[in-house]
Amino acid sequence: MFDNAERRSFAGFEAGHRRFTDLAVTETVYRPSQYIPHHSHERSYISVVLRGSYTEQCGSAALDVLPGHVILHLAGESHSNRFNKTGGRLLNIEMSPAFWTRLAESDGVRATSRRVLRSPYALQLGLRLQKEISSSDAASSWAMEGLMMELVAETIRVRAPKIKDDQGGWMGRVVEILRDRYREPLLLKEIASAVSVHPVHLARTFRRQHQCSVGDYIRKLRVEAACLDLIHSNLSLSEVALRAGFSDQSHLCRILKQQTGMSPRQFQEKAGARPTASAPKIVSAERRKRELAACARV
Repeated sequence: MFDNAERRSFAGFEAGHRRFTDLAVTETVYRPSQYIPHHSHERSYISVVLRGSYTEQCGSAALDVLPGHVILHLAGESHSNRFNKTGGRLLNIEMSPAFWTRLAESDGVRATSRRVLRSPYALQLGLRLQKEISSSDAASSWAMEGLMMELVAETIRVRAPKIKDDQGGWMGRVVEILRDRYREPLLLKEIASAVSVHPVHLARTFRRQHQCSVGDYIRKLRVEAACLDLIHSNLSLSEVALRAGFSDQSHLCRILKQQTGMSPRQFQEKAGARPTASAPKIVSAERRKRELAACARV
């Protein structure tokens, strides 16, 4: 449990802070080229990089940390941080010892495992959580707790041991197909046929193992691909949409708004990315066919 008198767990400027029974979230802004020497924290926590970049030294390993990076730091872990010229903005979610113990016991998380992952979905959750920090109504509190729980689940699930199925690893092949072909208009029966199982069995087993439908999983992959392009490329919104498998720019805008509560432009501004060109383009039917074919090959 967190004591209301406790503050200042992180170096840098505290732009926002909210505390709950087992979780606390702090939005922290770091100066350009700021250096934080080796230090440790009393509680395990998850950091989500919203903007900027830095190099983290943990033991003998140096890690270049970018927007979308999520790091699970364990209590007592010693590390240092050196921010780049743009500085940085992070969300840090602290977990009470009791919460961490329950999590380790229920999900099989090893107490010695530091975890690092790159997750556009976690970045989406972090940006949504950032929007809620400055609110104070009851609905905001519920939303924040839910978003923090999702972030914890995303961090743990990505590195968790794969669930084994009883059909010679066919679920692993399903995931490979989805990751390779998420841009295409895949049909459930087509995927089921490729792994020689009934579509109903595939749908039921997939939801049990991944906590979502096949369609939700494909949509998540498309949104993640679009988010990476929005952050790291100079493509127009229509090009981002086509590369990620959306039918057009408006489709991308609608789904991204549903998933993150933000338009592509707002998402880029929050992530500190250069805005993409959004002016409509007149594209010939032949060029559109070439673009779609190129997207399918990526």
